[in-house]
Amino acid sequence: MKLGTKLALSLPIIIFLVFSGHGYFQTVSRRDILIRMMKVEVESIGQTLRVSLQKLAHLEKTGYVPDIIDAIDEYEKTLGVIVYLQGENLIFRSRSLDEGIEPYLELIKRSIHEDRPQEEFGVYKKDPVFLYALPFKNESGRIIGGISILQYTSFVEDDMKNAEWSIFVAILILTSATVALILFVTRIWITLPIAKLMDGIKNLAMGNFNTQIDLKRGDELSELAQTFNRMAINLKEAQDKIIQEAETRLELEREIRQSEKLAVVGQLASGLGHEIGTPLNIISGRAELIKRNPEDKGQAQKNSDIIVQQTERITRIIQQLLGFVRKKRPEQETLELSPLIETTLEFLDYQIQKQRVEVVKEIVSHLPPVIGDPDQLQQVFLNLFLNAIQAMPEGGTLRLSVSPKCISKEGSKEGKRPYVEVCVEDTGVGMGKEVLANIFNPFFTTKEGDKGTGLGLTVSQGIIQDHEGWIEVESTVGKGSAFKVYLPALREEVRGEG
Repeated sequence: MKLGTKLALSLPIIIFLVFSGHGYFQTVSRRDILIRMMKVEVESIGQTLRVSLQKLAHLEKTGYVPDIIDAIDEYEKTLGVIVYLQGENLIFRSRSLDEGIEPYLELIKRSIHEDRPQEEFGVYKKDPVFLYALPFKNESGRIIGGISILQYTSFVEDDMKNAEWSIFVAILILTSATVALILFVTRIWITLPIAKLMDGIKNLAMGNFNTQIDLKRGDELSELAQTFNRMAINLKEAQDKIIQEAETRLELEREIRQSEKLAVVGQLASGLGHEIGTPLNIISGRAELIKRNPEDKGQAQKNSDIIVQQTERITRIIQQLLGFVRKKRPEQETLELSPLIETTLEFLDYQIQKQRVEVVKEIVSHLPPVIGDPDQLQQVFLNLFLNAIQAMPEGGTLRLSVSPKCISKEGSKEGKRPYVEVCVEDTGVGMGKEVLANIFNPFFTTKEGDKGTGLGLTVSQGIIQDHEGWIEVESTVGKGSAFKVYLPALREEVRGEG
């Protein structure tokens, strides 16, 4: 429920309760006033009647009593009058009082006995009435009788009902008017400004930091809008700064990775020279054979085919090297890791043979694809393969396994998900705990002289982390090391053991 609606409902309820309480007290007060006025009126009639009866000097003048009673009966609010003469035990009453007057006679007698007026409320033939009794005396001051006047109270009740209805209508009108006024005011001063603030907050939450709220009213909501506008400006400036810093960092990372590439190319130079030198020697030899025996068309054709094959081989090697060295922005595409790993191994044929390293490949068929940059991932695998080969100066076994795994990343709350594991294991010199603790630190290297930059594993780790994966290392001094690279797989049906 909106704030304006809450105010529009809660305030009228409070006002209605206040008005109702006021109306109740008004009703009670009006009832008291009407009853007092009725009593005063009845007392006035009783006093007038008493004065008239006290002027009767002799009992023979009692014939005037019915006339006096009839005069009082003409008043519409008076139900009846009873006159009791004590000495003669005479009772005079109005024609409307035809039965059941004994209780009223008792009230008259009590007032005579106590010599003071008596009053009470009662019922006469189901009609509510007010009874007022008082004694009267003769000229000598002796009590000679009493009077009882019965007054209808229905006039009071009718008047109260009309008053209550009027009060109820007034409360209803005032409450309705208050609700309408509060709805209008809350809509103008609260609902609409808050709606603007909510729209601004939603736009800001969606990343639109150019959002500004126009509220110029000089109240708290206006101050809140101004604070929001300043916050949006600050967030926009922070966003621009973060983007600029991120671009600078990414450019720096690209420069570092490119430098590491060039360092790797330097390590490959001798091997690539051998790779290119061998086909060049073959080309030279076959060209010499053609030159010596130009008449032998069949032999010349065979030598020409060999020259073309070796030329294509050189071209392919150079293109692979240029493609690896070329500086370009990261790409995100669907990759099959098996061909990428095979191509990377081709770069190292010479080093593998020179170091007398045996390569054992255990690559699962039908591997799930991954999303990533092929150039960057090739740089990672090339670093790992080179490190493994260089860790076996006396030769050894390079075991390369690629398989799907369904595991969870350490420290992650996402649970198990499919990954592709690339394990590069060597039987080299291995590493101690101190070296293992620092191998991913920038510029840390165990290679002598200028053979290493100390950035290869740092860059590799950064690339794998950019691909939402991670690298694990196990090593034992004198037995070798194992580097395990985990990359998120695309297929959900990947099954395996972590």
